[in-house]
Amino acid sequence: MRISELINDSKDLRLVYKTSSGDFVVNLKYRPQVVTLRFLRELRDLEGEERVLYQIEKAIVSWDLQDENDKVIPVSKEAIEAEGIPVFLLSSILNAVASDRGLEDEAKNG
Repeated sequence: MRISELINDSKDLRLVYKTSSGDFVVNLKYRPQVVTLRFLRELRDLEGEERVLYQIEKAIVSWDLQDENDKVIPVSKEAIEAEGIPVFLLSSILNAVASDRGLEDEAKNG
C-alpha cells in the first residue's frame, strides 16, 4: 500500500452536536491517518482560529453541513468563515474525530 493511499483513506463518522434546542446531527467523512510529522510541524506554528481551520481542512474530507440554500458547505477556510459555522461546532467535530480515532487505536492495541 502506498503511503498516500493510507493518508487519504477515509472513515465515516456521525456526530450528535447538542444545542439548547435539541440535537444537531452532522455526518462527515474524515482521514484517520492524516497526522504526519509535516502536519504536526505546520500545526505547531499556528494559533487560535488558524489552528482549528487547518485541522478541519486537513482532516475532514466532507460533511453534510448546508447553507441557507440547502447547498453543502465546502470544507474550506473561506467557506467556513463565509457561512459563519460556530467555533464550538468546529471544535466538537475535531473532538469527535480525535475520540473516534482514539477508540479505534485502543481496540487494536487492547
